[in-house]
Amino acid sequence: MDSDKKVNWGRVVILAGAIIAFTIGSGFATGQEIVQYYTAYGMQGIFTVLLFAVCFIYYNYNFAKAGAEEHFEKGNDVYKFYCGKYVGTFMDYYSTIFCYMSFFVMVGGAASTLNQQYGLPSWVGGVVLTALAILTVVGGLNSLVDKIGVVGPAIVVLCIGIGVVTLFRDAGNVGAGLEIIRTGAFAEAGGETIKNAGPNWVISALSYAGFVLLWFASFTAALGANNKKKDVEYGIYGGTIAVCVAIVLIMLAQVANINTAGLSNSGIFVWNADIPNLVLAERIWKPFASFFAVVVFAGIYTTAVPLLYNPCARFAKEGTGQFKILTVALGVVGLVVGLFLPFRVLVNIIYVLNGYVGAVLILFMLWKNIKDVFLKKK
Repeated sequence: MDSDKKVNWGRVVILAGAIIAFTIGSGFATGQEIVQYYTAYGMQGIFTVLLFAVCFIYYNYNFAKAGAEEHFEKGNDVYKFYCGKYVGTFMDYYSTIFCYMSFFVMVGGAASTLNQQYGLPSWVGGVVLTALAILTVVGGLNSLVDKIGVVGPAIVVLCIGIGVVTLFRDAGNVGAGLEIIRTGAFAEAGGETIKNAGPNWVISALSYAGFVLLWFASFTAALGANNKKKDVEYGIYGGTIAVCVAIVLIMLAQVANINTAGLSNSGIFVWNADIPNLVLAERIWKPFASFFAVVVFAGIYTTAVPLLYNPCARFAKEGTGQFKILTVALGVVGLVVGLFLPFRVLVNIIYVLNGYVGAVLILFMLWKNIKDVFLKKK
């Protein structure tokens, strides 16, 4: 019994790392998520971070607890546990569709990254990413994904580094940046303004927590089933703190440079760039930005592969002809959609919409927790 209560701190670090890597994906690396969910609200973005942290800890703790106690056959069964048979089945299938919709975002991110940094036509990044993703899913080249798996931690370290270096240099500009956001005095804005995820910071926080939730439900339930409760619990706390510190650093760096132009001066500024973190990286050192763009692209690739694999594996048996045809078909459709809609619009529509669906799941979870408390009292 004592061994169950004793915390394995080495395991805690590994679990926290897994949670960080899963949360900080390509959207974070590009900086586009941070702009829309946090930076766009100025100083209220700090409240967005805090509310997101509360939601993130709450639902991940619940998922881990349910996984440990119920020992689900599939991680996705956690939806039925909280929402009942019918709504749970809908959420199960919806999360699969959401994974595929997120693949569109990856195509758009790859296209924008190579276009913004190297001036390549948008279709080049999209086609290269889609081809690599299809080949990996069809060929089962898992070793390739494993080798590039180091990209996740590299993105975290580089993003935090960009935030720290930028703030060390530009911290004095944060006040001016907040005033620009408050008054809407964005450089060369014309009739355009900064994109945001919702009408206010509360909706933005719930939306962000909601879309991240759809990624984490089955993942955290599986962690809970396969690890000691205390280890998972502390891993969730540690991962949440690290993610939130990184968000605040990047957000303040973006605020301090909200009207900073890319070195090409082609009307791209931090507030309207598809990849705002590339503008910040360029300001630190132009060769570093070229390297950072490659890391971002690799990060998008490692995220895109499971997003394409999940819907294919759900509807066809891996390795069969049907699976391969479905992979190619879904990959090509994702390419067309991802290139048709601008990256900023993709993030704004797909992540925000799915965030609201995820937020509804939080309400189901709260209702079940309240019912369980009353049943125990009775």
